[in-house]
Amino acid sequence: MATATDTREVLLALEPRPESARLARRALMTNGLDEDVEHTVTLLATEIVGNAVRHADLRGDQRIVFFARLGNDFARVEVADQGGGFDPQLVETEGFGLRLLSKLANDWGVDCTDRGCKVWFEVDRRSGRFRRGA
Repeated sequence: MATATDTREVLLALEPRPESARLARRALMTNGLDEDVEHTVTLLATEIVGNAVRHADLRGDQRIVFFARLGNDFARVEVADQGGGFDPQLVETEGFGLRLLSKLANDWGVDCTDRGCKVWFEVDRRSGRFRRGA
């Protein structure tokens, strides 16, 4: 019997290649996401991994670090790279990725330093936002 404290973690070192977004999505799906949040979490994870591949300007020997903590009713996903980073206020209107985060995630953010950039989001079914009607 699962309890509210059951969590699973996924950690991947992904190459800066387009197929890495698919690998991250598959890793999430094979680790038991709740069906109420599966589509949202995999969509957002695919988007932010894809953004790292497209915009971080990584060399072939650098990696994108993908980390997810999955609970029965909660998911937190982090994607970090060694790219130059960005100001989310300036790029939120340019593409759909950050707008999707704003609309679908319960919370999200961008943490950039001189060592790289991390984009993260949380989806929390406990908020009632992702429950299907009876």
